[in-house]
Amino acid sequence: MLRRTGYAVVVFLVVAFATNVFAQGTSAKVDYPKKPINTLIGFAPGGGSDVMISMVRPHLEKALKTTFVPVYKPGSGSDIALMELSTSKPDGYTVVISCTPQVPINAYVREAGYKISDFAFVANVVTDPGIFVVRAESPYKTIADVIKAAKEKPGTLSVGVSSAPGDDWFAMHMFEGAAQIKLNIVPFSGDGPSWQAALAGHVDATSNNLSIVYAQLRAGKLRALAIMTDQRSPIIPDVPTFKEMGYNFASGSSRGFSMPKNTPKAIIDIFAGAVKQVMNTEEFKAIALKTAFPSDYQGPEEYTAYIKKLDTIYRPLWDKYGKSPDAAAK
Repeated sequence: MLRRTGYAVVVFLVVAFATNVFAQGTSAKVDYPKKPINTLIGFAPGGGSDVMISMVRPHLEKALKTTFVPVYKPGSGSDIALMELSTSKPDGYTVVISCTPQVPINAYVREAGYKISDFAFVANVVTDPGIFVVRAESPYKTIADVIKAAKEKPGTLSVGVSSAPGDDWFAMHMFEGAAQIKLNIVPFSGDGPSWQAALAGHVDATSNNLSIVYAQLRAGKLRALAIMTDQRSPIIPDVPTFKEMGYNFASGSSRGFSMPKNTPKAIIDIFAGAVKQVMNTEEFKAIALKTAFPSDYQGPEEYTAYIKKLDTIYRPLWDKYGKSPDAAAK
């Protein structure tokens, strides 16, 4: 009798363990979501993060059968939002719009109270490529013209960037290294002031993101000399890439969804699957192309690897340029 009882207990424990593992490893066994999802946005309304969530939110709400509640936490380059996420309950009901290069570089540069290991990177939605732009009347017609001028008078050709550190700032230092030139990199208080300064002739050029300057490019007020992608963009196919001209670097600003670490894999998979489903629809693809929204879905593993790769690229660049007296003066 004791043997039978012991055997029954063992069988019960094995079945319970297997059921638990199955529930954790598959999305079908998790009842998620059951309530609204708070979406932390680390910037003021109207910015790139706001545009991103506005694009996907109605479709994602339909796919997940819930509502997304935007919670704006602007300040400190999104550190306030990221810090809140790092201490939030890992239940899938608090997500953040995670942007690069703020993630991962802020945790290193600012010595913030969080680490990238505090986050579960769920799904990337958009990677807005870097683009090198001049005003329409600029004497610089090609990147070759820019490089020639920079070599003739090192450190005098001025290029506006959105901030230091920012993806544009990192991109221009990568450009300097690839082309063996010295630029006068001028940080501004955002993307808008940077391209506006180029348009007004206050700087010779601006390093910006495609979606930010697309309207000015279409209006013929700004001219793109090169884009920082692996292949040409279908949005502006006539603009060459830096790579095809022999300068081996790429850059952009990505925005996606992240959750706190230790969020169950099944919840992450459900959320990421819904994002992928939305972005694969022809309706969403058509809207993205029309609005110059550079869609770039990456699932949890790919997105995590992408963030870690950026970390290895950005850290040495910051150590080399960000800590210098010149950078501090800017």
